[in-house]
Amino acid sequence: METSTASAEDPSRSLPVLFGTQFYIGVMLITLGPVLDSILKDLGLSLAQGGLLSLSFYAGRVTGMLLLNFALARVPLKTIMVACAWVVALGSAAAGLLSFNLGFLMAALYVSGVAGVIPNAVSGVWVAAHVEKGLERAMLLIAAFFALGVVVAPLAIGGLLQAGVTWRMIFIGEAVLSVVVAGVLTLLPFADVRGRQNLGLVHLRGLASSRRLLLTVMLAAIFSYVATEGMLGVWLPKHQVEVFGAGPAVAALSVTLFWSGITVGRYLAVPLTRTHSPARLLAGFAGMEAVFIAATALAPSLLWSQVFAFLAGLGASACWPLVACYTPRFPGWYSGVVYSLMMLAGTGAYSTFSYVVGPAAEALGMSIALALAAVPATAVMILALVLERAGRAPSLSPASPTGREHSLE
Repeated sequence: METSTASAEDPSRSLPVLFGTQFYIGVMLITLGPVLDSILKDLGLSLAQGGLLSLSFYAGRVTGMLLLNFALARVPLKTIMVACAWVVALGSAAAGLLSFNLGFLMAALYVSGVAGVIPNAVSGVWVAAHVEKGLERAMLLIAAFFALGVVVAPLAIGGLLQAGVTWRMIFIGEAVLSVVVAGVLTLLPFADVRGRQNLGLVHLRGLASSRRLLLTVMLAAIFSYVATEGMLGVWLPKHQVEVFGAGPAVAALSVTLFWSGITVGRYLAVPLTRTHSPARLLAGFAGMEAVFIAATALAPSLLWSQVFAFLAGLGASACWPLVACYTPRFPGWYSGVVYSLMMLAGTGAYSTFSYVVGPAAEALGMSIALALAAVPATAVMILALVLERAGRAPSLSPASPTGREHSLE
């Protein structure tokens, strides 16, 4: 990685921080799905009320993205990430110790969601600002570490639940982990992104005017992709319990298999970016995801459902980073803004569609409700064809105020 002597800190030293925090955030953000069945049974909640828990958690994520983009530009990114780890610790502890009804648990999850999403967004903002050569590879690697956390967490949580550990103890354990992460982050160096500003109406207008069609298609594609991720991430374990009578460990394994597919697929996609355009790859991956989401939901047996969940993950794997690699088509500081807007669109989709599955399952049955996730995946495949055309337009390339002059190759 080539670095600039103009930088106050060597950006290459920030990479371990990014990789580590993405793994940690992957663990935090996937926890609700594996413990959802235990929560519903313990508190006597319905499927629709389970949707409210998801809605509250991801509404918190939307709030976190708004804070990052509109209120926190004057705060160094390292300070933001340390503070977020402490707030996640607070929210997780409240979920484990104080949540004895739906309202209290929703509030605790909301707090965790606000703080949990921000370090996830910071990674993309940082890469868009500091990496120019090999951006697709950089985005895929960052996403792979996040996926690794999401792979490990359901396995661990499912095993703990099977061993008799309660969902409350799991949240308390994650509070302790968050305190440790906050302490470690305090000690490690992290290069900031120069030129960050709080977004205003004038910035949004300037962003839209530079590449209106490309911005619209990117946000629509991300919204549609994350909608599928939200539906599966929260409800796939419950589907395995309801349809096949799976135990906690096996049900949680379905999420691990889905995210294992995502992790493997992101590494496999790296060499493909050298020979195919991102938009064409996106169309192929999204089409594969749509087919195997439907197969996962409608499979005749638990074994085949688990196999198809892994294959659906392979299809989902490259969707986010392939859209994200178009962020440098926007000038300078705006590339990081576009990534933040992608995060905002994604959290909005996650909160909306992860809630929808609960009421849909009560009305249509769990299998049909989960199969509906194939619809937004199909939308991503269609949008990829438009993205190919929008991405061909000449990109603006003024001098970057953020110092995006580094490489991961």
